[in-house]
Amino acid sequence: MRLIIFFISLMFFSCQNNPNLVNDLFQTKAFPVEVISKSKMIHTEEGEIKLEIVANKIERFVGDSARLSFSNGFNVTFYNRSGNVTSNLFAKKAIVDEKNNLMTARDSVVLKSKKKKLETELLIWDEKKEKIYTNNDVIITTDNEVIYAKGFESDPNFSDYTLKKISGKMYINSKEK
Repeated sequence: MRLIIFFISLMFFSCQNNPNLVNDLFQTKAFPVEVISKSKMIHTEEGEIKLEIVANKIERFVGDSARLSFSNGFNVTFYNRSGNVTSNLFAKKAIVDEKNNLMTARDSVVLKSKKKKLETELLIWDEKKEKIYTNNDVIITTDNEVIYAKGFESDPNFSDYTLKKISGKMYINSKEK
């Protein structure tokens, strides 16, 4: 009988929880509240389509840092007031800060319009200011030239843009004399 009481006592006294270990185990991690695979989202304003996003995976996070996380590639198609496509934005990853309406696209970013293509590794789209920009290296390819720069700013339609620190320009199909 003493042996049984000894083992029961031993179990009660030896099984203590270290509060720090428990907190580490159940520490609040930022898990998505929603995960969407192979999605298509259409954004409209006043009945007019502004943009369309096609993504392989979207994760929605809520709280102080409410955001959308796009991984495994996505495509944003921008439309003008007439409903015509003006430009496309492709990237492997992006984060949308829902509070500030900022999208940060990363990894193999390509912005295309009918006659121009921009390539970079980081591009930020500020929806409130209707501006797309980066301070990273960019390559812009047109029918006639390839432009290298560090820094870029444009409207979402990629029709009016400014380059900073242009490092070179190469003309394609030019005749040498």
